[in-house]
Amino acid sequence: MNNLESLLSSMPDYARDVKINVQSLINRENTILTIKQIFGAALASAYATKENLLIQVMENEVQNILSESELKAVKTAASLMAMNNIYYRFLHISDDKEYSQLPAGLRMRGIADHGIEKVDFEIFSLAPSIINGCGMCIDAHANQLIKHGLTKSQVQMVAKIAAVINSVAQVLVIQNQE
Repeated sequence: MNNLESLLSSMPDYARDVKINVQSLINRENTILTIKQIFGAALASAYATKENLLIQVMENEVQNILSESELKAVKTAASLMAMNNIYYRFLHISDDKEYSQLPAGLRMRGIADHGIEKVDFEIFSLAPSIINGCGMCIDAHANQLIKHGLTKSQVQMVAKIAAVINSVAQVLVIQNQE
């Protein structure tokens, strides 16, 4: 199973809603975001789930959609969000607000030096931030997207893509337990 269609066709009946949601959101006819944004957000989301089969399938799906620099940027976004989402969620959750006054001291150069359109990189950063549940990062990336001209419906689409990709990962985990 190396493509999205075969993955979806193998999903059990209890995941019918998940399958339908993926088919309606992760496709070339979805005009709310560009094809690169849709599939880049889906791949960044797959990386955030850490589900190997899903990652392989999404990497295969983006082969003819994302350039090498865009693929590298998706990986950069997912990797940096794995760090930032934990750190900034710690700052947000901690009752001791003194931590937020201390310098982070974490290297994040890839956020500025990603080599692709800023809006696309923000989308690729927002998707894993949603899965990782970092409110500060979600707000920061969503606000940047709005600032750069995206609508709330477009930002919401990133959240929907992250949600359904996360759900596919959950189905795969359940299937592995059966």
